[in-house]
Amino acid sequence: MPGATILLVRGVVLAGWRHLCALPAIVQDAWLYLASAGFAGATAVFARSSDYRTWGQMAAVAYGAAAAICVAVAGVLARRSASDAARAARAASVGRRVVVVGVIAGAVLVPLVFQLVWRAEGLPGQHAQPEVAVVERAGDRAAASLDPYPAHPTTVGSAPRSDAKQVDASSCFPYLPGMVPFGLVNAVKAPPELQDARVVLTGFTLIVGAIALLWSDASLARRGRALQFLVVLPSGALPMVTGGDDLPVLALMLLGLVLAERRRPVASGLVLGLSGTLKFTAWPMLLLMLLAVRDREGRPAPVRFGLSVLLVVAPVFGLGVAFDPRAFFDNVVRFPLGLARVRSPAASPLLGQVLAHQFPNHKLAVTALLVLAGAAVVVVAFVRYRPRTPAAVARFTGFAMIVATVLAPATRFGYLIYPANLFVWAYVLDGMTASRSAAAVQSASSSSNTVSETVLVAASPTSAGEIDVAVGRTTTTTSQ
Repeated sequence: MPGATILLVRGVVLAGWRHLCALPAIVQDAWLYLASAGFAGATAVFARSSDYRTWGQMAAVAYGAAAAICVAVAGVLARRSASDAARAARAASVGRRVVVVGVIAGAVLVPLVFQLVWRAEGLPGQHAQPEVAVVERAGDRAAASLDPYPAHPTTVGSAPRSDAKQVDASSCFPYLPGMVPFGLVNAVKAPPELQDARVVLTGFTLIVGAIALLWSDASLARRGRALQFLVVLPSGALPMVTGGDDLPVLALMLLGLVLAERRRPVASGLVLGLSGTLKFTAWPMLLLMLLAVRDREGRPAPVRFGLSVLLVVAPVFGLGVAFDPRAFFDNVVRFPLGLARVRSPAASPLLGQVLAHQFPNHKLAVTALLVLAGAAVVVVAFVRYRPRTPAAVARFTGFAMIVATVLAPATRFGYLIYPANLFVWAYVLDGMTASRSAAAVQSASSSSNTVSETVLVAASPTSAGEIDVAVGRTTTTTSQ
């Protein structure tokens, strides 16, 4: 019975997914923006922090307007005759791009500018998440030639700004050393609005993400969907406006995946190694990529990839540990696991955190059990579904991140942006593979007159409203 129930649920989910994927792209956009408007509205009403509520109020309007525009355009295009199909498709594509630009302005740039100004002016309320100040405090200490990792932290860095002459040595820094440069902006002479770490975090994310999408040879529709999840939808817009420390990690992971799919193991190793110097959340994919990375000839290249990773990771980690190894361990390992004296502000009613709070006197034992349980689930899945391609690595990493987020003793719902983006990126990488396969078939057929091509046009199972072209080959005998 349990097996039959699982199969039934899976069938229903897949049927619904196929139905959604069969919809025109602009209709899919309408549903995404409508769901985003609902999320933003709920955030505006129920969020505890004022920065979340402010973002929700502004973003709900932007997403709602975007959904309405998409519905209106889809209705107009649906009434076009079949002879105008090509013109309607072009109009829909232009309309989607205009809407994306408008949503970026209304749900990202405008709220971010307001938050930066309000924080710089010291207005009442919370105008940034604690991680922004955490990164800035580490940058302050590094600029003063001090260890970014304090030996005896007592806070999580909630102050809006610090004076470089009175560096705050009490703020915990739970990130890896590569995150320190993003906080150095707080120690430079500039207008206070530009001293906010979110300026650098956002700029870095947009630049790296744009490079990754430009280097991808997937279709424009697939790359556009990745852009939506990384920047436009709440999965990117909310953290970009209020915090943003995970977004540079995600952007580098995307670029590393694209380079691996293009079979550039050294470049991919350097980029993913850089992501591994920012946060431990990059490490599951970094390690799994050893199984999937290949060179230009299609040969496995784990050694070149691994050496490239070490070339970046080793010196950065060495700098982080050099001052005080124990302080590094307390900040980077003990604090995220909820085992340090400073309590993490991360709070979500997920299984791991609920269990840790239910048994506060046995926190170490509970943490160990949760780690073992999560590792067991991931290992079993790994044995059955070992990833062999960059796209498969992205999917498996997304699954592992879901397990880790649910079971971690100090976590938050925000970490689910990792699997959300990773699943979309797997879809983008599948498009890159399809493009190269079609190009290879066309090249082979052009050099031989004994091969004829049959073009099969079908909607992709994970389509985002586009048409994928799969090329099938049949061999025939031609007369001489």
